[in-house]
Amino acid sequence: MSYQKFCIKGLIVFSFLLVASLASNSAYADVRGLLKGDAIKWGGTVIDVSVLKKFYKSIRYKSVWTGKKGLNKNGEKLVVILAGAGSDGLEKADYLTGLPKNLRSLKGNDLAAAELFLSQSFYNFSRDIFSGRTTPAVSEPDIVISRKKVDRVALLKLAAKKGPDAAIIQLRPRHKQYGQLRKLLAKTTNKAQRRKIIINMERWRWLPSSLGKTHVLVNQAAFTVQTTKKGKIVDTRRVIIGKPYHKTPMFSHKISSVDFNPTWTVPRSIAGNEILPKLRKNPNYLAGRNFLIHTSWKKDAPAMNPNSIDWNSVRAKNFPYRIVQQPGKNNALGYVKFLFPNKFKVYMHDTPSRQLFSKQARAFSHGCIRVEKPLELAGVLLGFKASKIDALLKTGKTQKVKLRKQIPVHLTYFTVWFDSKGKVTFHKDIYKRDVLVGNILFGRA
Repeated sequence: MSYQKFCIKGLIVFSFLLVASLASNSAYADVRGLLKGDAIKWGGTVIDVSVLKKFYKSIRYKSVWTGKKGLNKNGEKLVVILAGAGSDGLEKADYLTGLPKNLRSLKGNDLAAAELFLSQSFYNFSRDIFSGRTTPAVSEPDIVISRKKVDRVALLKLAAKKGPDAAIIQLRPRHKQYGQLRKLLAKTTNKAQRRKIIINMERWRWLPSSLGKTHVLVNQAAFTVQTTKKGKIVDTRRVIIGKPYHKTPMFSHKISSVDFNPTWTVPRSIAGNEILPKLRKNPNYLAGRNFLIHTSWKKDAPAMNPNSIDWNSVRAKNFPYRIVQQPGKNNALGYVKFLFPNKFKVYMHDTPSRQLFSKQARAFSHGCIRVEKPLELAGVLLGFKASKIDALLKTGKTQKVKLRKQIPVHLTYFTVWFDSKGKVTFHKDIYKRDVLVGNILFGRA
C-alpha cells in the first residue's frame, strides 16, 4: 500500500470515529477506537499508532497524559519538558508542532488523539535525548557506533508510573561533560559557538550510558588521552592522531593486552605506497632499519633476501610480501603498544618520533594513536612498577601482557572540551566532522 493510500485509509477511519465520538459527546480520552488502524492524521500531524498499540493494551487503554479536562498532571509536566527541549540542544517544534492550545476544550476522539500525540512526542524526545537525533555513523565509514535502542513500552510504562520527568532524568546522558555543555549552552549567545556546543552534545548521546568506572578516553580533536579509575581521572597525556586523509576512527572497544618490545607488521598499503619506492632506489633499505621481509603474507612464510627481488617489477597494489620491523629503539611502534582488536587495525603505541608531541596540532599518523610517555600509561593500566616494566624491556623480546580485566577504551571526537578545572576549549574541526553532523542537525544553510 502506498503512503498516500495508507494516510487516506487512516483519515477515513479517524473521521468515522470522530463523528461517533461527537454523537456520544464523551469527554474521556478513549484511545481504543483510534488504535484500530496503523496511523491517523490529526491537526496536520501523522501519528503512528501501530507502535503504541502494545503499550496501551498493556495498561488497559488508560490515559497517561489526559483526563476529563484536557491535560492531567503528567501531561502538563510533559508539555513543559518538551517546551524546554532547547536546553538539551533539541528543537521543541519537533515534539510540540501540531498540538492545539485549546486542550481543555477537547473531547472524545480529539482528546484521544491528543493522548496518542503526546505518547509519540514523549517517545521521540526520549529517543533523541538518549541516543541522538542522528545515527552515529552519519555516513562516515570510520565511525562505527551502534545506535542505542529504547524499549518503547517499558519507557512509556515508566513515565505513566513515575512521571515523564523521572523517565527523562534516567535517559539524559549523565556524563559530566554533557552537564557542563548544557550549562554552557544556556549562557552562550554566539551562534557559531552554540552550534558547536549542540553538535558535541549530540556526540555524548551516541556514547554508552556508562563509559566504565575504569576506562580510557581518547579525544582526537583535543589530541589527548585520559584515563579514569574508579570514577576519577588519574592520567592525562598528549597523543598524535591520524592525518586528515588517514582519520583515526571513532568507536568503543576494550583494551585486552599490552605488548612490550613490539614488532611492527607494515600494512600492505604503506608497504606498497611508501616503502616500495624506497626499495626501488635502495634494496638495502630494509636491512638498515631492522626489517625482515617474508615471501608472502602467510603467517608461516619464511624470511627472504630483499636483494633477490626485482623491485621495479613489483606493483604497489596488493603488495605481495610481508614486511616486519623487529623490536628496538627505531621500531615505528617504539617500546610498547596497547591492543584492542578491531576491524580498522588501529591501536595505541609508542613512537621514536617523540619531538612531534611538542606540536600544538598533532595529526601525523596513518590512523593509529601515538601516546606520549606510553610506558607510564602502561604502568597505570597494568598496575606495574617502573622496575617491572624495565625488566620486560631488557629482554629485548616481544612480551605480551594480558590485562586481568579488560578496560573500556573510547575513541572520541569532541571539539568542545572541559579540562579537570572546568575550563572550556573550543578545538578546531580538523576532520570536518562537525560540518557533517551540523549539516544533518541544522541543514546546510
